[in-house]
Amino acid sequence: MKASELYLLGKHLMELASRGMRDDTDPETPEIYDLLISVLVESPAMSIGELTARTGFAQSHVSAAVAKLREGGAVVTHPDPADRRRTLVTPVEGLVEAVAHRQQRAAGQIIAEALAELDPDTAAVADRAARLTLAAEELYRVLTARALNVPGDLDLMPLNSLTGKATERPKRRGKS
Repeated sequence: MKASELYLLGKHLMELASRGMRDDTDPETPEIYDLLISVLVESPAMSIGELTARTGFAQSHVSAAVAKLREGGAVVTHPDPADRRRTLVTPVEGLVEAVAHRQQRAAGQIIAEALAELDPDTAAVADRAARLTLAAEELYRVLTARALNVPGDLDLMPLNSLTGKATERPKRRGKS
């Protein structure tokens, strides 16, 4: 696979994910809002830096989008109790309930629906979708760990614990 093909694959995956995360009744919103909300539903109380690492958007765009979402009442921000210089972003409760179901649809289902448009053999589609989903999960886990600078073996680590591992503070050693 060439770099240009990898780029186009990313564009196709973004289109599939966008279709899978939206409902026909949803208003049109910038992609960054949908993605930030989806990440926050998965892992509430994230810092701007963590949101930047998880989404791949520039920090200035994440900050601006969080400000708009806060103005719209979709998220609240508050100082991090462990480090008052950091701001944590949390979705409002009603938003979590409204978004969690449709934005957390299984990737396998979305991939299978896309494949079914090309192949009428439902058994073959289901098998292929399962294999592609496993590969996508592994790639997502590795690239997310890289973005968050999380070392170690990530094979069995749940995706939502990557952020927690990345934000762990070094333990202070007691004076002897």
